[in-house]
Amino acid sequence: MLCAAIMTQHWEHVSWERAALAALANASNTAIQWLLDEKVVKIEDSNQRKGGGTFLVPMNGGIWTMCVSLEEEEVSILYRAGFPKQPLCTNYLADGDDEEQRGDWQHRMQNLSISCALVCLIVLVSAALVGAFGVCKHQISAVLVTGVMYLLAGLFAMFTLMIIHLKRARVSLRPLDGDGVIGPRHPALPLLTAREFNTSWSLELGWGGVVLATTASLLWILLSKIMRYNPILGML
Repeated sequence: MLCAAIMTQHWEHVSWERAALAALANASNTAIQWLLDEKVVKIEDSNQRKGGGTFLVPMNGGIWTMCVSLEEEEVSILYRAGFPKQPLCTNYLADGDDEEQRGDWQHRMQNLSISCALVCLIVLVSAALVGAFGVCKHQISAVLVTGVMYLLAGLFAMFTLMIIHLKRARVSLRPLDGDGVIGPRHPALPLLTAREFNTSWSLELGWGGVVLATTASLLWILLSKIMRYNPILGML
């Protein structure tokens, strides 16, 4: 469950609150156009050539990436409306000056969540190997170490989940964050307060994995105690 949660892309969803968006557009005299049954908003910019503009789109993301939540057919329709032909996913691991400019707080939190997730995956793989060796060779110490490793995996997974919860805490203070905005940033800045960040099912799957990892840790430690004080079981 932990591995599945870490590898899925539904830790958080970016959406736009329609009523707030319309009110902000009216207050700032911003021309907007609703597309795809009001799933996407196009912001017209008089300084751009015809067919240009900035798009406010729904997105879903995981620990590694943030991607546009649209079908291929819907993206094709947007291309005809001037949607920029650029990668639909932002890779948080990629380096370079062309990446989204994010606040220091959010950038640090994202890096911490990636680091904790990588450590969790490494510990889970190592625990599986050590546990298999301990059971096959009847090594009590290896079984005990496996229990401790599962506990560590659950601990780092818990850190990852908490960071995902907290990384958006100061996003309202840093309006330059571009999640959900495709195209030039400056026309969309007055409307960013209508953006909503919601956690999704991958986070719930991760919490379930933490509970199972903790339970597995206790069971492996209990098994090591039984093997130590039960000579018959230790010789099986």
